Amino acid sequence: MKKLLTILTPTYNRSEYLEDIFVSLQQQTNQNFEWLIVDDGSTDNTKEIAESFIKSNKIAIRYLYKKNGGKHTAVNYGLKYISTKLTVVLDSDDYFTNDAVEVIEKTYNENKNEENICGFTFLRQRKNGELFGKAFPREGRYNFSKWRLSKISVDERCDVFYSEIMKRYPFSEYEGEKYIGESTMMIKMSYQYDMICKNIDIYISDYLKGGLTDSSRRLRLHSLLGGMEYCNLSMMPGVYWKRRLKSALLYDAYGFLKDVGPKKLINDSNAPVLTMIFYPIATIIGKYWKNKYEL
Repeated sequence: MKKLLTILTPTYNRSEYLEDIFVSLQQQTNQNFEWLIVDDGSTDNTKEIAESFIKSNKIAIRYLYKKNGGKHTAVNYGLKYISTKLTVVLDSDDYFTNDAVEVIEKTYNENKNEENICGFTFLRQRKNGELFGKAFPREGRYNFSKWRLSKISVDERCDVFYSEIMKRYPFSEYEGEKYIGESTMMIKMSYQYDMICKNIDIYISDYLKGGLTDSSRRLRLHSLLGGMEYCNLSMMPGVYWKRRLKSALLYDAYGFLKDVGPKKLINDSNAPVLTMIFYPIATIIGKYWKNKYEL
């Protein structure tokens, strides 16, 4: 019988954390899911660990291997092999509450007839039980760009998408770059779709030293085109004004480091006036980063 949900885990040299996910998925009160592990070119024993999970035959698992290219490329790759109605990305060092799949299926059944919805959003908690940020002020329908980009700091959430819609908005992939802001996909979706938010925490995580979040500054400065795309999307009208200002400054700084001239930056910008205003100070920041990080 075809499953409802794919739990997509992109992973790179994190074999020691996969056991926690495996245990949490065995404990799910609803087993209407498949776990898809996408190995982004690991050099540890990830393949052997994944194969041992599959051999145990305790839950439905598939394992895919690809050349290392960054988390976003692993997500794109995995999407090609997904046929379930829903998809959720579960990072390799995180895990779900025991009722996560049950909550997701219940939410889907309650809202599957809603029009122009790309998915559902739930809360995340730290491993000590504290929530990431605050609960939604209300449950129900919301737009990502108008709500979650309404301030500079975006609280972490767990987003479950309709797979077919997610496939239409893959992450951009730039040669030689291994990072792009995860919100780029959601911002693009938000032009046409809303989401249903629920104040139920189903995702458990903490930031690990050496993880993607911990090393994001270094990754961004070596993934300048991806950074420019994210910042340009974050300058769209309707995004909180402080975020638009910050994004304009970073867009210019990344462009400077990439040797993109000011004329092209302005012409390609979603906020050309802001881009023009911030360019002089952005060049100073760019020069500072270039020296500090030996770019």
